[in-house]
Amino acid sequence: MRFRTFLSLGGAALVLLLQGQVALSDISVTPTDKESLKEAGKAITEPMWDFYLANQTEGIPGKLTGTWYIAGAMFMTMMQFWHVSGYNEHNSVVSHDMMFQAGRNYDYFDSNYSQWLGNDDQMFFGLAAITASETGFPEIKDKPTWTSLARSVFNQQASRWAPQECGGGITWQIHPWQAGYTLRNSISNGGLFQLAARLGRFTQNQTYFEWAEKIWDWSVDSPLIQPQINWYVADSTSGDNNCTDSGDMQWSYNYGVYLAGAAYMWNATEEPKWKNRTEGLLRRLTTHFFPEEYGGNVFSEVSCEKPHTCDRNMLNFKGWSSMWMAMAGILVPDTFDTILPKLQGSASAIGRQCDGGTENLCGSRWYQDNWDGIEGLEVQQAALGGITGTLMMLVGSSAQTINNNPNAKEQYLDYNDDQPDSLPKISTGDRVGSWILTVLWGGGIVAAGWWLIKQQ
Repeated sequence: MRFRTFLSLGGAALVLLLQGQVALSDISVTPTDKESLKEAGKAITEPMWDFYLANQTEGIPGKLTGTWYIAGAMFMTMMQFWHVSGYNEHNSVVSHDMMFQAGRNYDYFDSNYSQWLGNDDQMFFGLAAITASETGFPEIKDKPTWTSLARSVFNQQASRWAPQECGGGITWQIHPWQAGYTLRNSISNGGLFQLAARLGRFTQNQTYFEWAEKIWDWSVDSPLIQPQINWYVADSTSGDNNCTDSGDMQWSYNYGVYLAGAAYMWNATEEPKWKNRTEGLLRRLTTHFFPEEYGGNVFSEVSCEKPHTCDRNMLNFKGWSSMWMAMAGILVPDTFDTILPKLQGSASAIGRQCDGGTENLCGSRWYQDNWDGIEGLEVQQAALGGITGTLMMLVGSSAQTINNNPNAKEQYLDYNDDQPDSLPKISTGDRVGSWILTVLWGGGIVAAGWWLIKQQ
């Protein structure tokens, strides 16, 4: 039985006393030792997996209650950990559930969810798919390759490029009836940028590199990335104001997603501009999100951890960012010595924090020496990401050895993935049509409600 979350001071200790249970000691983490990190990752994975199984929506494989993308991000994290540790206890379920969520069209946009998904939701499954390709995660017989799935996500999102306002970018939400549709946010555009860079490096298809350049240039022309202001990355900008404003909350994953993409571009092209961009983003990330008050080498999601305002999304961010930092350290060797102590310091802190309950529960605030009482899949996944990023650095370049997969072909897809520009664009007529359908749909609900009332 799991404990409830106590955010008040001393709440976690109170629970243990009341329950009469003995808390586990810290996870022993020697951040310079591969075997120590592997064992720590295993200890963190098991309660995370329990949370996953317990929170599937009506038992649907790969669908968590109240969210969709977090399971995809968890699969991404677990595959990366498997690749550097060899831990394969849950690989068969990860494989099955990840393919199940690809949907009937193998595009991570099944009609069961497509009416309320955002571009960032779909993007995380795309990044999980390219992670499967890069790490050599086993393919499933008679199913599309993981590369095909990554390409499919990219092609769909590239087709949503919206130059009508702001001169480009993709919107946060996909459908005009969704709240926040006009926003263009960093994680959606940065995610598509990273996916393009990784597909380009993996397939050696120049089209993906061209798209990566296009997305980066637009992001800098908009307020999202501001190199002139110490590589500031805004959370979002609004098409309502032609992208002249910005949402300025600072989140680590916005930096991390662009950082890894830039590192892939430098490694693939060796163009100096990409090294400069990688180093600039890294400087900002390692300064802002590794506060000196915690010693300067412990990752903190500073915008929400101290005030206790992190929601289930924010609890994940630094786990993904840790792995993206590791990718940068491996792909751009000149950044290695900057990144390694940050991740090793965080790994040591994770070991101290993951002493909750009787199951190595991990909290959110790694800088605390004891479990902070926060529990759930999200904090376990973040901790696993922190351990995995550190292990990636120690394993070295072999962790990101990317071979051109001779089986990375399109299957069950009815378009040519080498021609994303040929995909149909969303027109004004499409948007108007969607608006009309939304009005009719909403009117139908109102009418049905009125009819039911009249019958009583």
